[in-house]
This record gives sequence, structure tokens and C-alpha cells, in this order.
Amino acid sequence: MKKLITYHIVTLLPMMLVMQLYVFGYISFVNFLECFVIYFVVYRPIIDYRRLKSKGLVDRKEFLKSWGFVRLKYYQELMFKK
Repeated sequence: MKKLITYHIVTLLPMMLVMQLYVFGYISFVNFLECFVIYFVVYRPIIDYRRLKSKGLVDRKEFLKSWGFVRLKYYQELMFKK
């Protein structure tokens, strides 16, 4: 259970931080969108790949071939299973 909680914290904390910076006016809307795109296109797929790889479900070739969308196939394992 500890690994699952750590995974959720690592994946959600950066986006929550960026949202807070935008809401309180520390960054502009353009900067918010840039951070949002980087989060969903770069950061999140890398974290998901590392978790799926540690569970032995995917290898690098399969993950890169699907541009990271293989993580949708393993949604249950990523979000709910240790």
C-alpha cells in the first residue's frame, strides 16, 4: 500500500503545485498551459512507465511504440493495485 500512495503523491503533487501557482496569480495562463502540456506529455508517461516496468508489465520498446498510451491498457494496475 505504501508504494501505491507514493505513486499517487508523485504523480499528483506537481500538477497540484502548478494549479496553485496559477490560481494565486504567480504564473500566467500561458505558463500554466505550458506546464500542463509538459506534465501530461512528458512527466506523467515517464512516471507511469517506471511503475509498469517495476511491475514487469511492459518493456521500453512496447512503451515507446505506443507513445505511452499502453498505460491506459494497464490502468487498473497503475491506479489500484500494489
